[in-house]
Amino acid sequence: MTPDGTPPVRSGMRSVLGAVMWLLAVFLLVAVVAIIRDPGLWAVLLDDGDTIGFVLICLSGLLMAGAGPVFGLRKAPARGVGYLAAAVVTLCAMGSWHVSGELDPVTRRNEPAQTVAVSADGRFEVVSRDDVLFGRPQLWLRSRAGLFSREAQESIDCFFEPDGDSFEEPLERVEFTGPSQVTIRLRDGRSGTADFDGPTLIVTGRQGGCARPGPSRGR
Repeated sequence: MTPDGTPPVRSGMRSVLGAVMWLLAVFLLVAVVAIIRDPGLWAVLLDDGDTIGFVLICLSGLLMAGAGPVFGLRKAPARGVGYLAAAVVTLCAMGSWHVSGELDPVTRRNEPAQTVAVSADGRFEVVSRDDVLFGRPQLWLRSRAGLFSREAQESIDCFFEPDGDSFEEPLERVEFTGPSQVTIRLRDGRSGTADFDGPTLIVTGRQGGCARPGPSRGR
């Protein structure tokens, strides 16, 4: 209460600041969801996506917890509801982040990638990651656009022979043999090609050792 007995007037600036904090917290959570759902959206997030997601969740929780008092929730019950909501949202986000991290080893996308081939025009590249399951690096198609570089959702998966021993044969060479075609050669002389759509990174055709049913979806 003010000295004359009238209720205090809540500052309009405090209300605006509290609303901005809530909106920023929601934006950070949306960014985390995007990272979890589509880590290949920006190739730069692949190696550090887990850490970036964790930091964004923590910042979002702090913003939501602090927005209540700034917004003007002065009574204990109201503040308690605000803190509880912030805690629940943060814990749910942490749970989703943890589950996504547990599933990541299936594709090993968090492993460091090494460039093995670059297209003639410099727009695309093929990177490899070690795969202890098959004993030979997996190959992934990427665009080369700096911060906004993307990576295909699935590996190229050439020489996909569930009942054979193709994965035991070392790779000899990986190269771009066309504007949108990758050729993979094994040391024993076998080879295969994969055609892809540049804007979507979807594999549209497979020949030789790369042939298998169904196209690979891209990011």
